[in-house]
Amino acid sequence: MPLVIRGLLNVAVQLVVLYAALIGPVRLVSGSWMWARGVELILTYGALVSAATVMLAWLAPKSLEARLTPPFSAAQPTEDFWATVVILIALLASVVFVPMDVFVWQLLPPPAPWVASIGGWIAFAGFALIVWVIFVNQFAILNVEDQSGVGQRVVVSGPYALVRHPMYLSALIMQAGAGLWLGSPASLVMLVPVFLALSVRVIVEERMLLDTLPGYESYCQIRRYRILPLIW
Repeated sequence: MPLVIRGLLNVAVQLVVLYAALIGPVRLVSGSWMWARGVELILTYGALVSAATVMLAWLAPKSLEARLTPPFSAAQPTEDFWATVVILIALLASVVFVPMDVFVWQLLPPPAPWVASIGGWIAFAGFALIVWVIFVNQFAILNVEDQSGVGQRVVVSGPYALVRHPMYLSALIMQAGAGLWLGSPASLVMLVPVFLALSVRVIVEERMLLDTLPGYESYCQIRRYRILPLIW
């Protein structure tokens, strides 16, 4: 099957999961499948990720191929298997939290329209950063795995000049912005469990990279921060 078709099928799966997690709770609490803001986000995300998939298939096919690998594999350390499970649960919970807060809990007042708009642009910036990371790193697979046998090298350019794990930073940025745009300032609290889950993955990942990837130790000495610039 052509790479671009596989990529677009992956997009379709993402959209189904996103729709279920974002709109499903609305159906449960209000009896309706319609939430304009939620549907707008899903359609926008679908258009952006589809365009990015086509672009990557053309300009960086190896990078796209890496992103289409399953999140679980036989070569994956047990610690990373469970870290991945926790990450997926935390991400799913962070999505479900938003409609529950907007339609039921209302823990904080909804943001002003201009704040919500800024949130939308923050989410877009996070998405753009994800695409940049994938473009420059053809070894950015979805799990922790020894890739020394396929020529993995240390990537130090682009977003990797900022932090050692810019993919995780970009995911947090996108999550924060999307929650604001959808009208749930309280959803920012869900950044904490997602960050903690990603931090466990980072520890496992860096342990393997230090053992298997020449030059990674030197890179760590140059780039001190793992996910959050100037913090950690």
